[in-house]
Amino acid sequence: MNPIKDALKILKKDRVRNSNILNFIKDYPIDRIHIEGDSVLVRGRSDQPWTYLSSESEKELEALLKYLDQKDQYFAIVEDWMLPLITKGQPVEWKLSCMKLYFPENAVLPENTLAVLELSPTDAHYIYQNSKYKDYTSPEYIIERMHKGVGLGIYEKEKLTAWILTHDDGAMGFLHVLPEYRKKGCAHELATALIKRLRRTGEIPIVHIEEDNHQSMKLSLKMGFVKDRMIHWIKIPEHEKKQEDKRNF
Repeated sequence: MNPIKDALKILKKDRVRNSNILNFIKDYPIDRIHIEGDSVLVRGRSDQPWTYLSSESEKELEALLKYLDQKDQYFAIVEDWMLPLITKGQPVEWKLSCMKLYFPENAVLPENTLAVLELSPTDAHYIYQNSKYKDYTSPEYIIERMHKGVGLGIYEKEKLTAWILTHDDGAMGFLHVLPEYRKKGCAHELATALIKRLRRTGEIPIVHIEEDNHQSMKLSLKMGFVKDRMIHWIKIPEHEKKQEDKRNF
């Protein structure tokens, strides 16, 4: 038996829904896989040991959750209906919620009119300092994503003015334009260039947007992205997880 091969076979039945997990498996070491019917649990490490779950069955999901241990604190791409089953009503240390959108195969893209260049690892600290998601990332993670994924930027007189990267699950992210360079089409140019890159490698362009980020949501829908579903990243406090483990014994 080959657990990764078996998991990929199941996950590829719905590439849009499972695009995040498929991308994560491709780029990072996986230390655990469990399968129940058509449901899959995958754990691997990027910046943290992330646990991914793919399921459409409450019964199968509950069976998978029995395999969790103390290392399963960080959960990615959790769907709404999964949250109460994973947390068991306990408070989480933090939760980041977004709408997942994907770019259809038949959607047409315009030609780029601005020069979009590869980012350099020397840009990582600058990108981190200008990020509003410092609690969820680090300069080291940004450098890693430049090496394993795609990082693109727009420069003016050697100054980085706008940028975009792919995350550890292949999703487009980190899109940022410095305030004084906004309303010049930079975000659209970056997103267009990145979508083209992802298409060339056979990946499904996906993006995660917080619902109160109206500007990014408007841009994505205007470009042709389609809403898929709400998803969440959560961290379960370690001490609460240990207490739960003691109750199980």
